Order: sequence, then C-alpha cells, then structure tokens
Amino acid sequence: MASTGTRLVAEFERMVRRDGGELVLLAENAGTIRVGYRPGDAGPDCADDVCILPQHELHQLMAETLRRRSPGTEIVVEVLS
Repeated sequence: MASTGTRLVAEFERMVRRDGGELVLLAENAGTIRVGYRPGDAGPDCADDVCILPQHELHQLMAETLRRRSPGTEIVVEVLS
C-alpha cells in the first residue's frame, strides 16, 4: 500500500500537470511530508482556463486534504527551479 505522501502527491500531480507543473515527494517521516513543486509555464492571462497554481494555494489545498487523512502531519511545499 502506498504511503500517505505518495498518495497525496499522486492526487495533486494531476492538478498541477494541467499547466505543465510537476510535483514530487522529497521526503516523508512520521510528522512531516516534504513536497517539491515546479510550477508550469502557463501565461499570466490564464488562456484556455489554464493558470499556474500559486505555491501558497497548493500548500493550503494539500494541508486541508492531509488534515483529514493524517491529523498532526505537516506538509511542506518547496518550489523547485
């Protein structure tokens, strides 16, 4: 069975992939899941309803989902270059 971090990344990977972004699991331990986020290259005008998901919004969405699945576990989202 996949870990909580692996499942969380897989679920949100579909969301960030729309704008060409990437999400990877960097580390996972008992209290923290670290995720790397490489934003996509969608333009600022959100053409074709495709917009880059800001890091803070991604963090908030992932944290809300994680609270339901694993209360007490923290999510850290790092922007990768």
